[in-house]
Amino acid sequence: MKKTISVLIFFLVLLTGAAVLSLNAAGLFVADYQEKFEKTLPLSAGGSFSLKNTNGDVIVSTWTKNEVEINAVKTAKRDKDDLNRVKIEVSAVGDSVKVDTIYEKTFLRNIRVEVKYEVKVPEGVLLERVRTTNGDVEITGRFGDSDVGTTNGDVKLESASGKCLAHTTNGDIHVANFKGPLEAGTTNGSIHLDVRTVEAGITAHTTNGSITLKMVGDVNANFKAHTTNGRIRTDFPITIKGVVNSRRTLEGTLGNGGPEIDLRTTNGSITLTR
Repeated sequence: MKKTISVLIFFLVLLTGAAVLSLNAAGLFVADYQEKFEKTLPLSAGGSFSLKNTNGDVIVSTWTKNEVEINAVKTAKRDKDDLNRVKIEVSAVGDSVKVDTIYEKTFLRNIRVEVKYEVKVPEGVLLERVRTTNGDVEITGRFGDSDVGTTNGDVKLESASGKCLAHTTNGDIHVANFKGPLEAGTTNGSIHLDVRTVEAGITAHTTNGSITLKMVGDVNANFKAHTTNGRIRTDFPITIKGVVNSRRTLEGTLGNGGPEIDLRTTNGSITLTR
């Protein structure tokens, strides 16, 4: 009887081990390896900052200090040695700080490392170019100008005061409480804009997605909107310019006219709302 029980226990151990190996092979119990990166450099409010990433989110916000604080976390899947195959290089020339994420070139396999950045810069800094390829970009604060984007991910900007350029290919764009001129573009995604006062031009284009522009109070602007497969809706009175030939194109003035608002999509609706 004892021999039978021992044999059963032996086979149960073998089966459990085989199941764990199968799950590991399927990637269900794969450990993540992490490495932190921290660096602080002097940077004035009139300086510039740029960052290039490949895999991972990028978050940039402002603070009152005259310095830039860069925090990053590298996360490797399966192979801890991959952490050493991704380098973070920071260069400072004059009043400009640049961050670059460099992946070791290899033709044997992909380096499965994600780098997530959280950066703080002084208010008024010019964001020359902040990019990632696979990840979201989130920008919060009053910057001089902002040029931000990604390929596969969402872009979010809040409280920007200078000229804003926001672009993605596969993802949505959200911009709130901005003052400066805005150019937003995506291919597969929607665009959501929330502006308190229209003080400068607004351009938003997408291919597969809707566009929503929320405004408050009295608005004075020149307005153009076009969709190929969708509708145009507005909560604001618009003085039509010329003859209306299509329900999918609308051109006219809001209030007394002013900065240009240009909204265009192919497959989606356009909405002006309060």
